[in-house]
Amino acid sequence: MENITANEPLKEKKQTSMFRNSINYGLYTSAGFILVSMLFYALDIDRTGWINYLTFIILIIGIIIGTKSYKDKFCGGYLSYGRCLGSGVIISAVVGVIMAVFTYLFYQYFDPSELQKIVEIAEQNMADQGLTDEQIEQAMSFSKMFMSPVGMSVSMVFGMAFWGTIFSLIIAIFLKKNDDSFNAM
Repeated sequence: MENITANEPLKEKKQTSMFRNSINYGLYTSAGFILVSMLFYALDIDRTGWINYLTFIILIIGIIIGTKSYKDKFCGGYLSYGRCLGSGVIISAVVGVIMAVFTYLFYQYFDPSELQKIVEIAEQNMADQGLTDEQIEQAMSFSKMFMSPVGMSVSMVFGMAFWGTIFSLIIAIFLKKNDDSFNAM
């Protein structure tokens, strides 16, 4: 019975460490997103097409580095699948919230005209695909609710949560390392 109570502070410390570590790496990853976003904005780089995949790469790198840091610094190199997954999901959640706030502030106050550019690019892409004016108008009327600072921010939270969870499920497969020291006996 003593062993259980003796291990409780260690377990609590690991949970606190995972949460703090994940928050920190969520902040670092968000800083990377903001830096890249502002760089693209300053250089007037179109953020559609293949460049969107860069956001996935930034998120994946943030999850890998953050989870590996937690595993190495706080868990002696051992980390279960569930804790790897938890670390990645927390990192993604932090990124989602911070990027939602950034997205809202950017499109609402910093440069609202940038939102209009996104709408125009979307319309042009649909026209390039051969859609009629009526089809484009119908699609854009549906998209208008998402093409606002609030809509884009909400989409950002859910998008990061979804993709962060998917990536974390996969990344955890490769980063997990169970402590097999009891099996050696």
